[in-house]
Amino acid sequence: MKYKMIILSVLLAGLFFGSMPVAAQDTEAQSEQTAKRKKSNFSPETFLPQEGDFAFSISANPFVNFVGNLFNGTIGNTLNNGQIGGGVYWPDLSEESAYLQPLVSIAGKYMLTDHLGLRVNVGWMYNYKKQNYYVTDDAAQFLNPLSHQKVVDSYIYNKAGASFNAAAEYRIGNRRIQGVVGGGLVYAFCSNRVRFAYGNAITELNQRPTVYEDFPGYYSMEGFTAVRPLSIFQGDPTHYFGLMGFVGFEWFLCPYFSLGAEVNLSALYNWTKATYYEVEGFNTITGETETWTELISPGNQGFNFGTGNIGANLTLTFYFNRDK
Repeated sequence: MKYKMIILSVLLAGLFFGSMPVAAQDTEAQSEQTAKRKKSNFSPETFLPQEGDFAFSISANPFVNFVGNLFNGTIGNTLNNGQIGGGVYWPDLSEESAYLQPLVSIAGKYMLTDHLGLRVNVGWMYNYKKQNYYVTDDAAQFLNPLSHQKVVDSYIYNKAGASFNAAAEYRIGNRRIQGVVGGGLVYAFCSNRVRFAYGNAITELNQRPTVYEDFPGYYSMEGFTAVRPLSIFQGDPTHYFGLMGFVGFEWFLCPYFSLGAEVNLSALYNWTKATYYEVEGFNTITGETETWTELISPGNQGFNFGTGNIGANLTLTFYFNRDK
């Protein structure tokens, strides 16, 4: 019996100590597998774009403006007032630049290498603004000098345009936050039109009716009692062409999806052909109210470069590869 207990003890001890290397090997294998899995989930190869990848990018500026307006209780704030697609600054030549809103823009990208890419951005904008003002109702006051009735004068502003730019970018770094630098060509165009709508009409009895005090008002012309503008418009859009450089970063929140921010500086040449006035007035010779168009400017051109051309852009970018 004594020998049986000794043999059993030796067998159990051998089984225990013999299993230890196997358990150690299993633990080591599991650790290596876990490390490999962690490396594959967080390695640059998983998060960052690679050669042959395509990307689709949208401007996040309108969303940022919307959220900001929710917190400050206003609706007129913008992140990059006066900018064309991709955040590029739009050097507006008119005094109406304060009414510009950020463009919605989209971009496509192709990675030539892991760090070098080509991208094309298309942006567009449309801005409409109508402001109404009360003025004295001349007809009612003529019938009753004590009348307090009002009519409405309106200021109506339209601005529309689009932009296109093609650029090369170079990416710096191999971590989830990469620096981005680059530059390219920019082309854009925009058109402006301002209209004035009046509550008091020009008639033979009221050849110089009341208008809102901040409107351009009347000016003199031979043969007419007074002349007032109906609209100011461009015969052709204003065109912009030039160079744009940018610097920024992309933060990859998850594989193949990034939040980016850029600032850029542009040098743009601009030109337009003509600007016109549409006016109306009472003709004292014919005894009728007449409307006609006058040329204000036969054309303009200019060049814009400097810190005033600095723009900003926030983007959401999705990367994918058709071969994966």
